[in-house]
Amino acid sequence: MGIRRGRELASAVSGLTDREFRVLVWYWFATEESQGAVMMTGADVAKELGMSPDTLTRTVKVLKAARLLVEAGGLGRTTFYRCTPYLAFIGSGFAHREAVKDWNPPETTVRQPRDHRRKTTKGGEA
Repeated sequence: MGIRRGRELASAVSGLTDREFRVLVWYWFATEESQGAVMMTGADVAKELGMSPDTLTRTVKVLKAARLLVEAGGLGRTTFYRCTPYLAFIGSGFAHREAVKDWNPPETTVRQPRDHRRKTTKGGEA
């Protein structure tokens, strides 16, 4: 992924919350092999990130829908994830080209950014 698209993901326009971006960056740097999954349970990842497992599950669901995280196997009921090869890849340029052939590029706009302003004005008018 180029610098411009990386900046788009970090900007408010992407729709990613700070938490979602933090989880994405954590998986980005935890991906140690070219196509290898991060071999940690969701509970362990959540503990390292300082959030509840339920919060991590909701966050991963958003990142999966945007094709920023990819399922990369599992063991029992545990699913392992890794970053899309468009975002993080360790290996040669030829291997990288081969890795992205089977994947659609991730969305840089996940959803419309949220408006956190109050909806009512003084006097109770909407």
